[in-house]
Amino acid sequence: MAISHNPIFNQAMSTGVDVARVDQAAVDSEFAKITSGPKMTVEGTAGKVFGMFLVLLATAGVTWFFGLTGLMFPAMIVGLGLGLWATFGKKVRPGVVIAYAAAEGVFLGALTRIFETMYPGIAQQAVLATLCTAGAMFAAYRYGWIKVNARFTRVMTFALFGYMAFALINLAVGLFTNSSGAYGTGFGWLIALVGVGLAAFTLNLDFEAITVGAREGLPVETEWRAAFGLVSSLIWLYVEILRLLSIFNRD
Repeated sequence: MAISHNPIFNQAMSTGVDVARVDQAAVDSEFAKITSGPKMTVEGTAGKVFGMFLVLLATAGVTWFFGLTGLMFPAMIVGLGLGLWATFGKKVRPGVVIAYAAAEGVFLGALTRIFETMYPGIAQQAVLATLCTAGAMFAAYRYGWIKVNARFTRVMTFALFGYMAFALINLAVGLFTNSSGAYGTGFGWLIALVGVGLAAFTLNLDFEAITVGAREGLPVETEWRAAFGLVSSLIWLYVEILRLLSIFNRD
């Protein structure tokens, strides 16, 4: 099995292969599946990313238009559950990935509507900033300005786990104190900026996962895992940018 520099992508791939180690027949079956049949391509993955975004935009648009902000928290929980299923599931399930995109669309539509009500114009700023940042990261990866090597992967992995731990602690503090936690302090903008940076550089891990998967000829269903990883990173980037802009508007 090909190994990419994206730790989440590798985890998702390994779960299915680990099951095949029970006996030799299962190993042979897994090997045959990987080495025969349609292969993963960059174009195929891009098509699935586009399809996921159509679903996401559709549900986000409906949520925004009808003002269904009360669905934000339920959609967040559902999206988290589906995301974990898509990441650690033993099989590639396109339906789960599409459902994840739909749930995240509801979440983002509600979240954006709330912020837009508080700070008019912030939605357009967040969308443009996300597109520009993602484009810059793709250019940096495409022209080799950012090298996705073992060292880069190690640094990003430790940084991501560290930020995840901080986010969970900050969420707990916010729930108990009915506040925005560290984001409500004078250093809130700096913390949010770190989140934007981590989300942006994570895109390079996703680009590498797609490139490696296509080069190594992984099974075509792997395109769904790669598309899921890239879309998840873009969603995270958008949320972090929205948070950063809200802090600047508040101040």
